Amino acid sequence: MRGSKLITAIMVIAMLTVAMVPGAVAAESDDQSLQVGVSQDVETGNATVTVTRNDTDNTAVDNATVVVESNGNYSGNDTYQTDSNGTVELPNPEERVTVTLNVTTEDGNNTTEVSEELIPLNESLDVSVEQDDANDTLTATVTQYDELVEGASVQVNGTDYENDTYQTDANGTVEVVEPANATNLTFNASSGDLTAETTVSVDGNDLGLTVEQVDNTTIVINVTDDDEPLEGANVTVSGDYTDAGDYETDENGTVDLAAPLQNNTTLEVTAEYEGQTISKTVTIDGELEEDDPFGAFVSTFVERLKQSTVEGPMGQAVSEFVTENNPGKADEKRPDHAGKKDKGDKKQGPPEHAKKGNTDEDADAEDADAETTDDDSTEEEESTEEEESTDEEDSKNNGKSNNGKGNGN
Repeated sequence: MRGSKLITAIMVIAMLTVAMVPGAVAAESDDQSLQVGVSQDVETGNATVTVTRNDTDNTAVDNATVVVESNGNYSGNDTYQTDSNGTVELPNPEERVTVTLNVTTEDGNNTTEVSEELIPLNESLDVSVEQDDANDTLTATVTQYDELVEGASVQVNGTDYENDTYQTDANGTVEVVEPANATNLTFNASSGDLTAETTVSVDGNDLGLTVEQVDNTTIVINVTDDDEPLEGANVTVSGDYTDAGDYETDENGTVDLAAPLQNNTTLEVTAEYEGQTISKTVTIDGELEEDDPFGAFVSTFVERLKQSTVEGPMGQAVSEFVTENNPGKADEKRPDHAGKKDKGDKKQGPPEHAKKGNTDEDADAEDADAETTDDDSTEEEESTEEEESTDEEDSKNNGKSNNGKGNGN
């Protein structure tokens, strides 16, 4: 029995001892740290310092002491007490300044310190620019004291934009198409009396253009965007070429065309997509050889016309082709396969009087003889026509005379 009482007494003493020890964990949870926030008014530029406890309700801390210090010439350097909302108002700075805020609660148990840059009102507007290569766009964002500004005017200075002016949307943003080439762009933003400016270096668009010739019979034009095939791009082909015109890339980003008829044909190829363009000049070999007969060129041209949509009569197109490319045309028009032109000779062949050995007097005499011969020929033709006319009239008169004699009988 005495042993049982002793054990009971020891247990009671131990329980009393534990109950008298302060709870360390509970004390730590009651000691909340402080949060300090700083914001500036978009109308006045004044700064508001807000002190709260770092709890779920962000409880405002009133009667906290706020000591403001800075290494610049700031009129707000002073000691303040937070109001019932846990706030202190500081004046608009005259220049950019970094202030240090030392905050202590009323009971002195909590202290914290933060630094913040204050910006004067007249410098509060800001514009930033981001480039989106995936969408080929530039996005300008206008803010004031880190708040988005709707309805601000943004002017883009650059040759691709003609100094156009845009208005920011509800997100404070303006979106423009990426420039065709790498360049520096200046964005000027304004809102009320406030202005902001930034200059950025941007990359050009990522359109790619290649022109390849396959087996001297086909031209393959490839258009890419960010190295990926681009469907729906507009392609313009210019030059002395039967298939010159406007086309659109397929799902593979390509346009397939027949090769030109003649060698060394220069083509200007331009691809355009959503305001972005890229151009390339290429020299292409022809489908036919230089020494092929001209008839082969005409036949190939006709076959191409049959396979394409021709505006107007086909015969007219063939006639124009022959007229433009006929080897018998003047030297400046003749194609390579028509033979080399004679230097210093503007006509296809010299007249007889221009040949070697003839003098100027002989040439004049030959010209005079030619004119005389032409005149004699004309006179002979006129005489023959008059004689034929006279014979016809005599024949008619004789017929009438014979008819009269017959009636008399």
